[in-house]
Amino acid sequence: MHPYIFSIEIPWFNITLEPRYYGLFYAIAVLIGSRIVLSEIKRRRINLQEDEALNMTLLIFLAGLIGGRVYEVIFEWSNYYRFQPFWKTFAIWEGGLAIHGAIIGGIVSLLIYCRIKNISLAAMLDIGALCMIMGQAIGRWGNFTNGEAAGPVTDLWTGIVFPEGTAVDRYANGSPVHPTMIYESLGNFLILALLWKLRLRNFRPGMLGAVYLLTYSILRSLLTPLRMDNQYFIIADTKFLAAYTISIIMFAAGLIWIYIHKLWYQDETLIKKA
Repeated sequence: MHPYIFSIEIPWFNITLEPRYYGLFYAIAVLIGSRIVLSEIKRRRINLQEDEALNMTLLIFLAGLIGGRVYEVIFEWSNYYRFQPFWKTFAIWEGGLAIHGAIIGGIVSLLIYCRIKNISLAAMLDIGALCMIMGQAIGRWGNFTNGEAAGPVTDLWTGIVFPEGTAVDRYANGSPVHPTMIYESLGNFLILALLWKLRLRNFRPGMLGAVYLLTYSILRSLLTPLRMDNQYFIIADTKFLAAYTISIIMFAAGLIWIYIHKLWYQDETLIKKA
């Protein structure tokens, strides 16, 4: 297991070229996501040209990337980044992208984009939910190759020993640990399968986005005890586990969104278009 696909030294420039699996998995996710966006926009008859849809996909991805990195740097500033060279804050190829920050960044950018283009935010959130959970499912394998986002030492058959030098081995010392990132990837694929099936049920726009918030909040909350890199909010000298706090907010937002807009009803416009 290595974080890079291959390693080539370029002696004339004293540079070692090491493309990362982390980036490869995200590139795959963007390519698949762009196809989902195009097919869903066509199916839902959303007023976006193909080139606009592809540009939007890249913009939302970049916004999620920035949001995930900013979130990570803020939470880990006092523990890590303040002691590192400034360029390390941009070294996403070394890992360090917080999924909750990516979700926030993606939703905010999508809201702005939909307002500018005057298209349905609810419908685009449904499409975004499909792309987001698919990207998370694939992206977790980047955590695996980087040797990060794992769980505590375990004697279970699922335990995996990570190589020396990885973030996991610094606390595991050669012992097998829970591969939490793989657990989450499998859970994310199950959520994707659920959303993919629900998309054909013609619920009102926004239902898939709400179900995504509900299901991922539950999954992340269940796996949080099996993460060794959890982050905390500190308010008035009291520590709150960030993953639980944000998951509760996301879960509540999903429920409220469903209730206010009565999303369990079918979308008559999609039925007529069909």
